[in-house]
Amino acid sequence: MISLKVGDCAVDVLPFVNGLGSEAEKVRQAFGGYEAYAVSLGIEGIQAVEKRSEIEDDPEVGELDLVYAKLMERFGQVELPSPAVCELVDLCGEKGMTVIPLDMNDEQFTELYCGTVKTMDFVREHHHAKKGLKTSFPAETPEELAVQWDGFVNKIKGYREVSAKREAFIAEQIRDISKYRKSLLALIEVERCDGVVALLET
Repeated sequence: MISLKVGDCAVDVLPFVNGLGSEAEKVRQAFGGYEAYAVSLGIEGIQAVEKRSEIEDDPEVGELDLVYAKLMERFGQVELPSPAVCELVDLCGEKGMTVIPLDMNDEQFTELYCGTVKTMDFVREHHHAKKGLKTSFPAETPEELAVQWDGFVNKIKGYREVSAKREAFIAEQIRDISKYRKSLLALIEVERCDGVVALLET
């Protein structure tokens, strides 16, 4: 947990490892006593988690995400949607609370992605995914692996720029929430936490 003050709001940033089943327990332990809860997903992502029992089709998964899941399996079962996010959405639902989206909606992200990721970046994804399967990541914890994998993926310039712009957007959303809430638990994937927190502290 990373605790900081944003205006008059006490913000606790809870880093989570995307997809790892054991991360749900981390959310259960942190939940309770906050005026607001938020997650680094767009509104459509949160709605999909809320209605996941009604959705029959499996979510679309990119090649890089499949490699990530394969690598992360050494630390436990990997699931979609991410168990940590599911836990937060379910706990808030039980309390009659709505999880606040911190990330861009689908339209905003598509516009960002198409304007940032060049054709050659996209073409490199397949080669990069294959290389990732053969790369040795010396991580001793799932958090370290998530960060190391993110660094590997972000060797592609377009993806690196998208990650930076997401961090800026998430930080701005937290600043906005802090204007009308006194306490906030923000669930953010571990590889984005340092960037978001650094922006909030400036």
